[in-house]
Amino acid sequence: MTGAELLAELQRPWRHGEHVDARGIVLEAPLILDGLELRGFDLSGARLNGGISARGTRFRGLAWLRRATVRGPCDLRGATFRTDLRADGLVAGDVCLDGAVVQGVLSLARARLATLSMRDALMMANVTLEGARIDGPVDMSGTEILGGFWTAGAGIAALNHAEAEISGRLRLPA
Repeated sequence: MTGAELLAELQRPWRHGEHVDARGIVLEAPLILDGLELRGFDLSGARLNGGISARGTRFRGLAWLRRATVRGPCDLRGATFRTDLRADGLVAGDVCLDGAVVQGVLSLARARLATLSMRDALMMANVTLEGARIDGPVDMSGTEILGGFWTAGAGIAALNHAEAEISGRLRLPA
């Protein structure tokens, strides 16, 4: 599947129970999804060598980036996820979720990231960074998490949670 074919598939109307199966896809060019409304997708094991930009994008169905590799930007600022964002085992540089709304679970369990920014975001369920390794800062300033925030076994260089509000159970790294 080419990048153009993937983009066309992602823009087809959302239907409950359907998604784009693009597991293992390799894209050299940047995947630009800014401002679009997309149906569900499974990009597990994908290699996005040009990065991904999804500023202000509305993700209607499942959004899976499990064990994916993103080289270059991973810019999801202002995006809205109607369900979970599952990125367990994601390998990426700087990941930006500033101002994002995730109406389901945000899972970055076992992810390997340079930095993670989710300033002023709204997470309506649990957020997990369990077992993640984040070499630089995690910035959660002004973020609201309506579920729990779990970081068991995570290695995080620095955690900024100034004015973050977490309504569920909290487990910070030791």
